[in-house]
Amino acid sequence: MTKRKLILLISLLLPTFITACSFKTLYNNLDYLIPEYIIEGMVSLDDVLEEKLELRTEAFLKWHRETQLIQYANWLKTIQQIAGPTLTEEQVTQRIKEMDLFWSSLSIKLNDEVSNLLPHLDESQRDELFNSIRYKNEIFRGKYIDMDEEERKEYYSERLLETYETWIGKLTDEQEHEIVLSANKQVDTAELRLQRRLDWQEGITQILNNNLSIEEKTQRLHNFMSEFETTNTPGLREKLDYNQRIFSKLTVKISHSMSKDQMEFFIDKTDGYIRMFTELAESR
Repeated sequence: MTKRKLILLISLLLPTFITACSFKTLYNNLDYLIPEYIIEGMVSLDDVLEEKLELRTEAFLKWHRETQLIQYANWLKTIQQIAGPTLTEEQVTQRIKEMDLFWSSLSIKLNDEVSNLLPHLDESQRDELFNSIRYKNEIFRGKYIDMDEEERKEYYSERLLETYETWIGKLTDEQEHEIVLSANKQVDTAELRLQRRLDWQEGITQILNNNLSIEEKTQRLHNFMSEFETTNTPGLREKLDYNQRIFSKLTVKISHSMSKDQMEFFIDKTDGYIRMFTELAESR
């Protein structure tokens, strides 16, 4: 299992491509889905490891439900309050920083879970894990790197168009034009993100293949992942910050141009998630 596989399942605070109903159903079944996803997608687990995973998954989801979901609801309430013709870039930037803090809390907790599980893999399971990670990285390379410039611009444009349309409904021609212009200004980060994935892969491979005790591997993994979260591949942070500034400027433009119908769509959409996050947080 890799941290990124687990993040894919529980990082649902950005539910861009799913409905509130399906989100709630999915979230309530994560204790079943996470073990299944790992078994089918990354590594085969024996009965002992599967039991360990199930117990740690239950503890992780309890923490997430009790401490994180209400923060997501409050974050969306703030977004509702500031959306509209007076939104500023500073406000957007602040909301992004808050989102980064959510991710940081999530990463710290996931580091603990992954560090405690991976050292229990035997040699054949480790080989299966490493092969799966290599395969996923090759898929990443083919999907995000082996594209020409026009394909990349089209990909960025489609992603941004779908994101804004998901939250405010049908876009005007002018809004679509602004989104495409902004997408074309974004700098590509795929190669640097792949290098970061490869560095992570190499780091955990070296630790897990060392002739160390489970306790030593657990501690080294924890240290490695904690340090990994606080560092970045040279040049990546600068590009991410540049793209973030483009996104912030674009969000302000779109917010200022929202029609009454789009604002109502946005309020209804966010109300649904606020209600859902709150209900999930209270259903302990």
